Amino acid sequence: MVSKANKPTLKPTERRALAKPLDSLLFLLPFIVFYESAILLGGAQPARVVAFDMMERFFALFGTTGFWLPGLAVVVILLATHAAARLPWRIDKRAVGLMYVETIVWSLPLLAVNYYAQLLAAQQELTLASLGICVGAGIYEELIFRLVLISLLVMIGSDLLRFSTSATLASAVLISAVLFALHHHPPFGGEAFSAYRFSFRSLAGVYLGTIFVFRGYGPAAGAHIAYNLITVLQ
Repeated sequence: MVSKANKPTLKPTERRALAKPLDSLLFLLPFIVFYESAILLGGAQPARVVAFDMMERFFALFGTTGFWLPGLAVVVILLATHAAARLPWRIDKRAVGLMYVETIVWSLPLLAVNYYAQLLAAQQELTLASLGICVGAGIYEELIFRLVLISLLVMIGSDLLRFSTSATLASAVLISAVLFALHHHPPFGGEAFSAYRFSFRSLAGVYLGTIFVFRGYGPAAGAHIAYNLITVLQ
C-alpha cells in the first residue's frame, strides 16, 4: 500500500489545477499545424529544433522516417494520457481560451530575465521558417523534457523506488532542466557552449518544469512558444 506522502501528484484526476490533456491538445493543435506548415513552406531544416530532430532519429530506429510523425506523436501521447487518466471526453472551452492568456503571462518572467541579463541573440532575419522554429521548439522540447522526462522520473522515483513525492518532483524538474540546457550544445545541438546561455536555459527549464507540474503540458509549451515568438518579434 502506498502511503499518502508517497502518492504521485501528476495525475490530472488528483490535481484540479492541472490542464487536462484533451484541452492541451486542442490548445496546441494550431501551433503544431503552423510549425509543420512553416517548415515545409519556409524551407527551414527541421534539425534546427533539436528535440524534433531527436524524435525523428528515434522513429528512424524502427525504419520510419516520416516528417509528420513527431507531430502525430504529440497528439497520440496526449490522447493516451487523457485515456489513462480516465477523464471524461469533454473539452473545456474556457480552459482552452485561458491557456492562450496565461501562457503570455508565464513568458514574461523569462523575457525579463533574458533582457536584463543581456542574453538576447543578435538580430536575425524574420521569416516564416524562423517563426515556425520558435513554435516547434516550444512544442517538442516541452514534450520531451517536461511531459515525458519529468513524468518518467516521477514514476521511477515515486512509484518504483518509493521516494517522497516532493523530493522526486524537485529532482525531476532539476534534472530535466539541466538536460534541456545541455541538449542545445554538442553532441546533440549545434550551438557552441556558453556559460551564460547554459545558466539561463537551466533556470528557464526549472521555471517551465514548475509550470508543467502545477498547470500541465499545454501551459508550459504555450509559455515556451510565447517567449520564443516575443523574443524574435521584438
